[in-house]
Amino acid sequence: MSEFETNNTSIPDPNDFDLEEADVPSRLEYRTAFEEALTQHGFPDTLVLSRERAEDVFHDRRLEILDYLTDHDPHSVRALADELGYDKGAVSRDLQTLAGLDVVEYVERGRAKAPRLKHEHVVIEPVV
Repeated sequence: MSEFETNNTSIPDPNDFDLEEADVPSRLEYRTAFEEALTQHGFPDTLVLSRERAEDVFHDRRLEILDYLTDHDPHSVRALADELGYDKGAVSRDLQTLAGLDVVEYVERGRAKAPRLKHEHVVIEPVV
């Protein structure tokens, strides 16, 4: 049995993917077209979040963190928490949520992890 076959079930080759034959939800197609339009109009590094995920970002403290990261490069999560005047644990949990949404990433600085914005722009998919 090859490494790509398990229990008589083979894993399809990604090179054989045909978008026209795929069962892609229209909402996903719409979001992809929206991302492409943003790229064509000068916003190449844009993350488009679903409306359902917006509430995970639009939280007062998380927005404050994102605003701060736009203009500052804290050396660690602890430094960010100190600079904003929040508990390190709360900031760490917020950053984990934002990292899970692909909004922030961490840059290793020795033993510390420095949070950074991962994209130039983050938008929520249109309601229509």
